[in-house]
Amino acid sequence: MNLKKWIQAGILSCGIAASVVGAASADTLDGIKQAGVIVMANGGSFPPFGYVENGKMVGFDIDLGNEIARRLGVRAQWEKIDFTGLLPALISKRVDMLLTAMTWTPERAQRITFSTPYYNSGIAGAFRPGTKITGPADLAGKIVAVQVGSAGENFVRTLGTAKEVKTYNDFLLAFSDVEAGRADVVVNTLPVVKYSAMRRNSHLTVSDTWDKRDVGANTRLEDKKLLEAVNAIIADLQREGFLAKLDAKWFK
Repeated sequence: MNLKKWIQAGILSCGIAASVVGAASADTLDGIKQAGVIVMANGGSFPPFGYVENGKMVGFDIDLGNEIARRLGVRAQWEKIDFTGLLPALISKRVDMLLTAMTWTPERAQRITFSTPYYNSGIAGAFRPGTKITGPADLAGKIVAVQVGSAGENFVRTLGTAKEVKTYNDFLLAFSDVEAGRADVVVNTLPVVKYSAMRRNSHLTVSDTWDKRDVGANTRLEDKKLLEAVNAIIADLQREGFLAKLDAKWFK
């Protein structure tokens, strides 16, 4: 093959590859609309964003996901998946999207996409009376309870000052162990820590936030059209006051 034909063949193959990638990006959104269903995953143990009550998934994320599905013209089908299995479920195409209060981190952003933030949060802790914790420095030498794979676990391990990091698949189990005195402090994002303390009439004290975290919905890296559609809906929900109403419903 001469140089001219080799270049032409290369251009053609690149064009075909680009078309395939473009088709793949379109296929998820098109497939969702054709099926009339979008499969969404939530950890199901992170109140008030998502948890099980009377055998049914409820929470801020569930309400939001159902509304996103409605505006896409489809029905939301929910799957409850342990937090550590959420990213693999999305990447393997078991589900179409994650709506599970996932906070942005550089590591996660290399594997999945994040929508426009639908909630601004931050890391905080809850601790027993007599335990003085005013900031992250006070975690030094403490037994810290965290949910596996959560922003709270990442925060505590990055500090590297805790006496022991106790991990739990369910955030409420971590919270309960602090109440029972088996750990000194439970660490996660403020809305979840604060809500759990309020709902359980807990004697634990909740700290102020120690940093800022953006929470977004998640799609696969290649699903750009689905992400664009979700971002457009989130912008509408913000402008219309829908997100503010959800906040008042679940956090006030």
